[in-house]
Amino acid sequence: MRLVFVARGQSLRLGSAVTRGMDFADEVIVIGLGEDAEARSLVEEAGGTYIVHDQESHAPLLAGTLLDTVGEGDQTVAIGLDEHWKLRNLPHHVAITRAGHDIYIAFKHRSDSEKADVPLTEGEPVTEGSYIYSQADISVMCMTGKGLRVLADCDVNTSPADLPEELDVRIIELDATPLGRQRESLTSASRFAQFFYWMLESKHPLLLFGIPGITFFVLGFKMAKAVMDIGGPHDTVSLGVALAAFAVTLVGVLSLVASLLLYGIGKQIDKIQVEQG
Repeated sequence: MRLVFVARGQSLRLGSAVTRGMDFADEVIVIGLGEDAEARSLVEEAGGTYIVHDQESHAPLLAGTLLDTVGEGDQTVAIGLDEHWKLRNLPHHVAITRAGHDIYIAFKHRSDSEKADVPLTEGEPVTEGSYIYSQADISVMCMTGKGLRVLADCDVNTSPADLPEELDVRIIELDATPLGRQRESLTSASRFAQFFYWMLESKHPLLLFGIPGITFFVLGFKMAKAVMDIGGPHDTVSLGVALAAFAVTLVGVLSLVASLLLYGIGKQIDKIQVEQG
């Protein structure tokens, strides 16, 4: 089995990664995304092979570099060595080869991707056609010799769904890292802020009538509850308060109903305009 690390700017970690990799693989190779004399020295001292890859880090291009420099091999495990990958995960990645997939690809979570375009929305499941190779960052790849050869012939603007049907292919997306989850939270907060600003600018009925309606309804409910909690005979003041509570509650209910009606009417008008357009 051949173990490959794809790295850029991770010189301090390469020595330990190569040394640990020797415990699992017959051959350990580091693909450097650009020439790095220090990284080359550390890798070769640890007993590994250093290869320079001057192209983009897309899966087919990396497979082509391996095929051109060291050949097919029986089994190849390629790992993107970055700040998110941990050395303790190495045994798990090596064990994936026992599943017998011709091509296994674990994409980084969309929130951790450094590529320009990530087409999936949150919660949408990942399939073989979800990403094209140029749109996704690879975390782990496991390939047989046949899988490596076929992948090297693929275009970067195709997806794993375009691979031959006779190949055993599995595609997954990893969970988000803490940094990725934080980025997603900021994105969600930004979208909510934009939505709220749009409601203010457009004088949305749910905002104009809904919020006052909720306020009046809650206020009227509490006033009515306070009146009912008062024991003893009720005078004109308490009756006046009760009527005021009823009026406030009624205004709140009417405002809520008006906001929902106006919202529904607006949706219907938009639908009619789209159909006529």
